[in-house]
Amino acid sequence: MRRGPLIFHAAGVFFALASIVAAVLPWLWLLPLVDPWQAHVRLGIFGFGGMAVSGYLLTAQRAWTRQEAPLPTLGLAALALGARLLALAEPQSTWLVCLPSLVVALATLLPVLQARRWDKVPLALVPLGLVIAEGALIWQQIPAAALPLAMGALILAVGGRMIPAFLIEERRRRGLPQRHAASMWPGLVMMGVGAASSGAIGTSALAVAALWVLHRAWGGLGAWPANQMLCLGYAALAAGLLGIVAARLGMLPPLAQVHLLAMGTMGSMVAAVAARVSMRRIEGIGLVPLTRHWIALWLILAATGARCLAEMTTPHHALMTMAGIAWSAAWLLFLSAHVAALRHPAPFPLLSAERVRSRLA
Repeated sequence: MRRGPLIFHAAGVFFALASIVAAVLPWLWLLPLVDPWQAHVRLGIFGFGGMAVSGYLLTAQRAWTRQEAPLPTLGLAALALGARLLALAEPQSTWLVCLPSLVVALATLLPVLQARRWDKVPLALVPLGLVIAEGALIWQQIPAAALPLAMGALILAVGGRMIPAFLIEERRRRGLPQRHAASMWPGLVMMGVGAASSGAIGTSALAVAALWVLHRAWGGLGAWPANQMLCLGYAALAAGLLGIVAARLGMLPPLAQVHLLAMGTMGSMVAAVAARVSMRRIEGIGLVPLTRHWIALWLILAATGARCLAEMTTPHHALMTMAGIAWSAAWLLFLSAHVAALRHPAPFPLLSAERVRSRLA
């Protein structure tokens, strides 16, 4: 069956919007905004992060339920973009900003509920959780500094499931013996304890969670390039968690650890997942990243390093500018590959190579 152009699929249009928002993020400070810091946080977490999450989950729920979203994909993308523009124009208007995002969240959740995929409901609730979190941020019920850690927890959970699944399929494709996938609960519990307590126990728990993430990512060391990229992005979460540990011990400025999570972890993981849509698909191997994908990933990591160094040096203007240029260049490079794929028929599956058929089938 012939599939429509990628632009009509959630992974196509939402990942494109997420990369555009990401490229704009460093330069919000140049606009005459009432509160540029909050605008930067909201566009980063709920714009860039929220659009990437929606693109992933709308794609996943279609695979889970075999149903289309109740509204056209381009309409949902227009609502998501409209919410971000309204957040810049009317930052204190809770319903005006959150209502379009609420429609996108419900369009993600309702098909999962209708299909009674109860095991997928926690993930499908994430966009709704982001809507509630943005409303709470507007009403000053939660601190902005808590949001990157929450996104880190989401990455730990989603990546912790995704990476073993892709590595299992790769080993099957390569004819290698399978390995038992370790339980995900230790990492989630340690991160939960670390988020709940800022004392010695919580700080130690975050350090253990970082080691757990590194162990999870270690399986991709000898994997094919697409899975290597994914595991590298996941390993950046360990750096983000260790950054929190260092900040709690007074070894790192608070804003440095925030950017380790918001730029290094969220940026590299989104890039590694979203790039899979526009990677080359080689028979017998599967997904192969383009050179632009690799350059974009390394630029994201370099931008993260420069931004963290900027918090530790004075004057820091040159490092801030370098970080902004590297970050925006990374997402423009990603976008150049992604846009070229939008007019072509959407690949199947969107985020992985076609599965190897069992010999017993």
